Amino acid sequence: MEQKKITLWRPKGFLQWLLTGISVILTLLTAMITYAIFHTTNILSVIGFLGTLALYTPWFLLILTFFIIVLLILALWKKAKIAQFMLISLLIINVFLTVEPIIEMKNYAKKENVHVSLYSHFFYKTEISSKFTKDIIFGKTTDGVELKLDVWPANEKLENTRTPAVIKVHGGGWVEGSKASAPYLNQWISELGFTVFDIDYRMPPQAGWKDEVADVKSAIGWVVEHADTYKIDPKKINLMGDSAGGNLAMLAAYSMGDTTLPPSTNVPSVPINTVINFYGPSDMTKFYENNPSPGYVQNVMKEYIRGTPSQFPDRYQKLSPINYIGEHTPPTIMFLGTSDSLVPTEQAKILGKELSMNHVHHEIYYLPKAEHVYDGVLGSLNTQITYEKLKTFLQKYNK
Repeated sequence: MEQKKITLWRPKGFLQWLLTGISVILTLLTAMITYAIFHTTNILSVIGFLGTLALYTPWFLLILTFFIIVLLILALWKKAKIAQFMLISLLIINVFLTVEPIIEMKNYAKKENVHVSLYSHFFYKTEISSKFTKDIIFGKTTDGVELKLDVWPANEKLENTRTPAVIKVHGGGWVEGSKASAPYLNQWISELGFTVFDIDYRMPPQAGWKDEVADVKSAIGWVVEHADTYKIDPKKINLMGDSAGGNLAMLAAYSMGDTTLPPSTNVPSVPINTVINFYGPSDMTKFYENNPSPGYVQNVMKEYIRGTPSQFPDRYQKLSPINYIGEHTPPTIMFLGTSDSLVPTEQAKILGKELSMNHVHHEIYYLPKAEHVYDGVLGSLNTQITYEKLKTFLQKYNK
């Protein structure tokens, strides 16, 4: 009797064995994805990659679920019992993995009083329709490097009215990336009535450890010097950055006027109106020591700063925005995913604590199940929440 049961379950023929083998592979794949979704994992690992793919791409789990359904139909047709058992279990798990993050994001949106669209989460489409000017030189360093930016004029601008400005600093781990990496965000901000200046800055091996923030400060000074040309309000300069760019935006704004971190060109010191930080670290020493992906983070930090915190503790202190926070620090908003595989939530908590101690107006949002650069998925629920909160923040401080 026992032997008969075993024989009944044992795969027979090529297709049954194939379905069983694929089911085993999918089981391992789903196990890794499940772990990565609920445990922040090193982005350089296979598990980390799969988790990032699942969290970053709304369609990934839907496609995987559809594939499992197709295999289950085949398994039922061919009476592959082991495959049937595994595929039914996988179907339930993948439906849960698809739905649970959506429920969590919608609950967070409700808590933050933000209306979101599930349709846009899966079917959002847009195109670049705004006209902008590329590669305007805003400075030339002593070693002859031309610094460039792009200008996205405000779409809604009344005649004879000056608009507020947003100076945007790109990310890329301080060692790569370029301006115009997020054109849809530039367009969206310009449609709100802000003139956007999307800047480039020097990076290793060309740049020294102080040069990146120096170039950002040079861009700020240049923008204010050309306020009449672009019809912007020099008292409403908002500094924005993502990842490493968020770190540089905070550092440039908070250390403005500090003679040990001067601009790379001869420009004036400019008070910053607000700072917008998308998942940028605030304490460089702690970030080096504690992050989910040390293989990547520590390598780029050593390339940027030319060594480790034990070798150059003063440099890590100097490049940490929290060390410049005081009573004149501009209002700050920060967005960080709870599943960010590069920047831990600790960095936002450190920033929030320091801003609170110095009575600086700030807002910090922890986006559920959001990966690093989650806002690159246009229309996702977390991106919708982010844009709505950012819009309110910019309008509040740029009246």
